[in-house]
Amino acid sequence: MLVGHGCTTQRSASDPRVALATPELTIPPLDAGTYAAPDAPGSVRFGHPVPGTGAAWDVSVRARSHSEDQESTYESDYRVEVLAVDGPAPSRVRLHFTRNVHVYQGQEKATVIDGREYVVDARAPHVRDANGNAAPEPETERVLDVFPDLGTRARIDEVLPDAAMKVGDRRDELAAAILRVIHPRAWTLGSGTALLADAGRDHARFAVTLDATSSSGLHMLLTGDANVRLRDSRLEELTLEGRYEQTTKGRTDPPGSFVLTRRITSESEARSAR
Repeated sequence: MLVGHGCTTQRSASDPRVALATPELTIPPLDAGTYAAPDAPGSVRFGHPVPGTGAAWDVSVRARSHSEDQESTYESDYRVEVLAVDGPAPSRVRLHFTRNVHVYQGQEKATVIDGREYVVDARAPHVRDANGNAAPEPETERVLDVFPDLGTRARIDEVLPDAAMKVGDRRDELAAAILRVIHPRAWTLGSGTALLADAGRDHARFAVTLDATSSSGLHMLLTGDANVRLRDSRLEELTLEGRYEQTTKGRTDPPGSFVLTRRITSESEARSAR
């Protein structure tokens, strides 16, 4: 069964096969650029503006894995609000999870962060609950899996160039950044590609392939599209689908299918005066 942001086995977060070190939170030098108009038709430039406090957006994630004998779904809806900025990146955000559940064989089970609110800070303790207390480790781990790059520019923003790109250009580093969006700890990229397939007025569409494995012996091959907003290099929509197989103690289970969608469904760009 697929492990990660998408679908999950019934393993606990403490299982050594899936529980890796919490990502280190660091603040990089100020090097973010700003949006510039394309050089020519069929080319695009990605903006890298400094974010502002008060920015907020809603994220919806749906992932489903299906094999001969089981089906599992992961559903997550949450709102992000930027509370503070340091250099080129948010340093403190509020996350409110309206829904965070697994559905296994038709039975729904809420996770420990379902319906809860947290403040995530680049400074320790990195995750606090709504009362200002350090969140328990299982909650902290899940929250940081959803928002791992606080205090740094988002990985997708980092890998997209300042120079113009043309339709047909490749930026394979984007594949690794997208795998980090799926789950920052559980997967290791074997190979991946990202080709600029479309260049519109406001968005660019990358055709993406991912070949990845997990520490638990899961292997997946996925293809799909990543739509990135030009003015701030934000991944607004991701759709991936493909196959996976599990190898346990030298035995490979029958393959299964996997589908994931991730969308930013609404946004408020209100910013406080700085």
